[in-house]
Amino acid sequence: MNERNTHKGTVPCHTWRMTRAQEEDLYYKRPAVPGRRPAIVMPEALLVPKTPAEPAAAPVPQAAPVAAEPVPSIFDLRMEQYGDELARLYRDQFHGDLAAWDRLTTLLRQSWENRREELRAQDQRRTADAGWYCRRDLLAMAVDAAGFAGSLAGVADRLPYLKECGVNFLRLNGNGSQEELAALADACRAQEILLALPLKADAPQDAAAFHAWIEQLLCLAGLGADAIRLGDLSRLPHSVLRMARLICQLVCPGVLLMGKAPAHGEAPYFGSEDKPECHLLCRNNGALLWNTLATGDVSLLRHEVEGSLSSAGLFLNRLHGDSGLDWALDYNWLKEHCGTDENAHRQYLNDWATGKFPGSNSRGELCREGKVCGTTASLCGVEAADYEQDSVKLEQAVACDLLLHAFLLTQSGMPLLTCGDEVGQLNDYSYHEDAARADDARNLQHGPFQWELAAMRDNQETRQGKQFQGLRRLEQLRGAEPAFDARANVWTFDTGNPHVLGLGRWYEGRKLVALFNFSGDFVTAGAPEGGAFDELIYGGHYDEIGHVELYPYGFVWLLQQEA
Repeated sequence: MNERNTHKGTVPCHTWRMTRAQEEDLYYKRPAVPGRRPAIVMPEALLVPKTPAEPAAAPVPQAAPVAAEPVPSIFDLRMEQYGDELARLYRDQFHGDLAAWDRLTTLLRQSWENRREELRAQDQRRTADAGWYCRRDLLAMAVDAAGFAGSLAGVADRLPYLKECGVNFLRLNGNGSQEELAALADACRAQEILLALPLKADAPQDAAAFHAWIEQLLCLAGLGADAIRLGDLSRLPHSVLRMARLICQLVCPGVLLMGKAPAHGEAPYFGSEDKPECHLLCRNNGALLWNTLATGDVSLLRHEVEGSLSSAGLFLNRLHGDSGLDWALDYNWLKEHCGTDENAHRQYLNDWATGKFPGSNSRGELCREGKVCGTTASLCGVEAADYEQDSVKLEQAVACDLLLHAFLLTQSGMPLLTCGDEVGQLNDYSYHEDAARADDARNLQHGPFQWELAAMRDNQETRQGKQFQGLRRLEQLRGAEPAFDARANVWTFDTGNPHVLGLGRWYEGRKLVALFNFSGDFVTAGAPEGGAFDELIYGGHYDEIGHVELYPYGFVWLLQQEA
């Protein structure tokens, strides 16, 4: 590691600015001697030409040469741009503690000076493309290191499997040394996989806690993390989030901040256009999808989707969280529009998700705080169909599983898969026999990754092959079709069927219409769009899409033909 330089006091300000080209030239042509700043060298074209020689004259006393003003570093230039706002926020939050401010600025400068060359170059590339993390081919997966591969080193060895899954954004949970984390980050970078690591420090309540929080954030960034997960944002003031964003802009502008927002309050945590906070937010919408499956009614889902379309930030969309399904629905809207009683509806959803309600094939368990735990496949009915050896039920359960993932891929934002869902991993009931884990039902959905299931992913005669290949096909279509771009216009529409949700996407002349049947019946639905459409998934063609037939838990992606 490079020797650290110590700077005391505040960072000096400069009254001039560099252009982007000058900043890049300064970065890539820094002097080889650490700590020595280059003198300003004037291009020959700007030098005053010499006049013809004159007869010798009496010597004139010369003033001592004036040393050239040192060229400011990129960090200094960034401090000019962001330092005043950071200082103001810090003063307001921590009551003007100047000594603490000096310690913070020293930490920031040292973190920037110690940032590795390849990470600085990566920062330069990413700041030149503000939407670099909004690509339609980005696919995230939540992975527990211990359950997936035993250790961080094991995860590095298993990266080719994640690449085969189409994953290029790894949301990792796991413990390890700094050396192990840095090695994994390097391995991910070599495979072009973005790595998101959790910030485990407590929420900052005073200047000392804030410094420790920022120090851990910058440590993870220095190890090579591409994204830092801040956890539950409801415990963090917006001023702290804004300071974290400014600090990243100063030290590691190529690193993303992501967090988990409370239900029905996501948008404010993106900040504003001129004062952004988080880059990515985990959307708390898994319960919406399972509620739609349980009721067969898409009205609440459509209402919530429409309400999130105006947000300028990028969401991560997931079918369920690490701690299970929380039925945090908009019960005021349900009561007003559907006459739904909250307590009765929560009880119904719990009974449906645990298989107690007549006709339900879902297999979940109640866990802490009234949440429901279970893997996606088990909640979709795959486990029940397997147990009963019912091929018809199994076909519908696999279709239901793919329906949810297809909707995940169609939403605006980045899809976040759960490791094991790609091969239909079922609940792990062995935790009941382990005294150390038996009192926490969340272990039901966090069993060890079953590599024997993954070994069947290429055999389409197995349900694992059908699920893996079906999901992979959807991912590839999404990555190739411009209409799935994160900058696309997205809207919902009335399909004429209460069980079918309609989503439209338009980008650069490409219009895509999607229909999702959240019922176990054959239905007909349509879209108010004229013209002919091609079906992307199955290869069909429609001269008009006013009446489209859908299988139980069926869905279609319809691309309008070019005129």
